[in-house]
Amino acid sequence: MLGAGGLYVQSRSAHLTARVLVAPCAVRGLASVTEKVELVHGPIPAWIFELGLGWFKDNPETERFFAVQWDGRSYRPVVPPQLGTATSLAYLPPAGVVAEFHSHGSSRAFFSGTDDRDEQGFRIYGVAGSFNADRPELSLRVGVYGHFAPVQWSQVFDGLPLDVRMVGKGLEPTQYNNPSARR
Repeated sequence: MLGAGGLYVQSRSAHLTARVLVAPCAVRGLASVTEKVELVHGPIPAWIFELGLGWFKDNPETERFFAVQWDGRSYRPVVPPQLGTATSLAYLPPAGVVAEFHSHGSSRAFFSGTDDRDEQGFRIYGVAGSFNADRPELSLRVGVYGHFAPVQWSQVFDGLPLDVRMVGKGLEPTQYNNPSARR
């Protein structure tokens, strides 16, 4: 899709609709187009992420992975067989995944070059890290077949993130990073 701000890639599945800017430029005479993320079945319940975060915290020095699938009625967490070390993770993502999350242990929550190469599907991606800090970090993005855009907690989950500090570019200025604003 071509808009006033450049070239966008857009995709739609049974679970997700997304549009990501891939080549910014000014194109006079065209309508404005914006990036977007829409979960067809509504936001993922925050408790599912909290469950996965707890699993990450159980072994903070080992990278771990969990995914979220739509089972036809509701979202559910899925943990496939995996082999993690302090600096690497091997797993086979399950089919029908709407979102997937992995941990970086005590390292910061950032998308590495390996993550960029591995995350070539059409889904929400998240990385959690800094498990040695008071509150771990979380960075979120949408991936459209190798093209990425940062997303905000509120675009993916219902409720507030109680146990993480959101990091990464494109974050909304909110109380999410203010521990005194927790509910």
